[in-house]
Amino acid sequence: MSPRFGKEPKRERDASRLCRLTGTAGAAAAVGEALETQNGFVCWELDPAYCTWFWPFMDKAAKLVLLIPEGDLEPIESGDCLTAPRVPTKAEKDVVLKLAEDANSVRVYSLVLRGRQPSVHKAFPTRTISIEALRYCREQVSTSSEAISVSG
Repeated sequence: MSPRFGKEPKRERDASRLCRLTGTAGAAAAVGEALETQNGFVCWELDPAYCTWFWPFMDKAAKLVLLIPEGDLEPIESGDCLTAPRVPTKAEKDVVLKLAEDANSVRVYSLVLRGRQPSVHKAFPTRTISIEALRYCREQVSTSSEAISVSG
């Protein structure tokens, strides 16, 4: 391992393991890579750009993996957006900060910040994200013309 944490080479996503959050599709699809399944949960890696949508002041994330129930994911389809989300506006950050983390929250499995040791690993029980924040993010960025989608 290198002396500086977070400097490992970026791994290419495996297109065969891409899946989306159930109920999202097309430009509003929340797509990530299913890394492994354990006890009915999937380690689902999202682009680290999502971190600023979950925690509005978290802009130095290098890796984000959620532990999400298998039933909350489904295969991607043609037309689903694969592009990382843009940075939220101040108004969008305000909305996200007001979203409650409730029964619709999932645990963070791994969170790595650039230049630091992993701060969360193996389902740290107190770090969660709101699925509603993820849905809100995809709704807001779905109007972007820069989106790259899955071709059929």
